[in-house]
Amino acid sequence: MSQKSGRNVPDIRFPGFEGKWEFSHAGSLFKNRVSKGSKELPIFSVTQANGMVERSSLDREFDNISNPEGNRFVKKDDIAYNMMRMWQGAVGVAPVDCMISPAYVVLAPNSDVFSQFYYKMFKSKKYLYLLTSYSQGLTSDRLRLYYKEFAQINLPHPVMEEQQKIASFLSDIDTKIEKLSLKKELLKQYKKGIMQKLFSREIRFKPALSEAEGDKNGEEFPEWKEKKLGEIGTTYSGLTNKTATDFGSGSPFITYKMIYDNSLINLEQCESVNINEGERQSEVNQGDIFFTTSSETPKEVAMISVLLHKPLTSCYLNSFCFGYRLHSVDEYHPGFFRFYFRSTIIRKVLLPLAQGSTRFNISKYELMKQLIAFPDIQEQKKIAVFLSDFDSKINQMDKEISSITEFKKGLLQRMFVC
Repeated sequence: MSQKSGRNVPDIRFPGFEGKWEFSHAGSLFKNRVSKGSKELPIFSVTQANGMVERSSLDREFDNISNPEGNRFVKKDDIAYNMMRMWQGAVGVAPVDCMISPAYVVLAPNSDVFSQFYYKMFKSKKYLYLLTSYSQGLTSDRLRLYYKEFAQINLPHPVMEEQQKIASFLSDIDTKIEKLSLKKELLKQYKKGIMQKLFSREIRFKPALSEAEGDKNGEEFPEWKEKKLGEIGTTYSGLTNKTATDFGSGSPFITYKMIYDNSLINLEQCESVNINEGERQSEVNQGDIFFTTSSETPKEVAMISVLLHKPLTSCYLNSFCFGYRLHSVDEYHPGFFRFYFRSTIIRKVLLPLAQGSTRFNISKYELMKQLIAFPDIQEQKKIAVFLSDFDSKINQMDKEISSITEFKKGLLQRMFVC
């Protein structure tokens, strides 16, 4: 690729293509297809994340639009967009002949238009701004991009070969992102299955005989023992005198959202809250476990997160959650609880404790009465290390996906002119 600049010339360009890009009104590049559907065609929808997909693949309910007379015909390689969400990128290219709801606009490309090129261009940040400016409506939730307004937009129209080259290159990047995302999802599902087997004791680790014998295993770890949560640790309250809302340069607090979102507390994400000195009730320690206690939905109650690293400064616990401190880290490993308390096996024990109608709460007293089975400390450590390795691989994939996605965003800004 070469880098150039100038009016109507993209910043980044493939070798062999020279000169300025021509511009044409969208109405001369795409016609508005308004043909009726036919009963043998599948029904598709347009999504922001994945373009055009079969409606049956979406996990939500729809009104019945199976009557072909009420739908629009979409020919393979047509572009369809949601007129209410085009400004957010709800656009896609038809992979096959199909039909869609009449709420969508169907664009039939001319013979010198490569649909994938324009689809990818419409998803770029600069063109989302442009599409927004042509949308009609007083507020964002009422914006509509009708074909009449779309047809007035001045769009670049490079030669077909350059359109295809750019689209193919960006599709290769999308394919790499999709493959990495699928690999990550499969690893997450595998980890979930392994957790189920480990915590149901369907599979067990064995202890090493000695350091000298390396990976050779001994007979068996001891059987898991049942104990009440209140027997192995104590609870402490989060902020109760006041729900802190004055975020500024005060003391760092662990929040409800931090606990719910991740099984590990990242102290760098703590919010600083300005409150009175007397209201800093509960300072957290390394190894503490945190429970969410109150939510509008029961599934968010009794979710846990663990603080594995020592705070560099005093850090406190905010409202709608409480802390749980193990009596002895020589018998109970916080890294094990990180996974165990988020497993479906323990969630099934804790969720029924959530009481309420419009808001659900869990009692610390009732929670501490629960009998939970625990393995030996050495087995706890083995399980924690084993599952942490999965998380490290998943996190690395996340970084790769984010890096490639950011690279693509940069390309989208520099490979198109507006």
